[in-house]
Amino acid sequence: MNNRERLMDIMIERKLDRMEIADLLKVKRDEVDHWLLSHESKNHKEIPDMAIELLELKLGLKA
Repeated sequence: MNNRERLMDIMIERKLDRMEIADLLKVKRDEVDHWLLSHESKNHKEIPDMAIELLELKLGLKA
């Protein structure tokens, strides 16, 4: 599973929207939007490993 898929899973499991994710990670909502775009999109950005790890820690998903 890549970071984009993990982010989508977390959003579904925890019923979080893009703004809530942005607030948790202290980034702009546009950044989250770019992370969630398909890899084929020219505006797609990879979500950094540290962002996924921070999100997991904040949500208590990682021990």
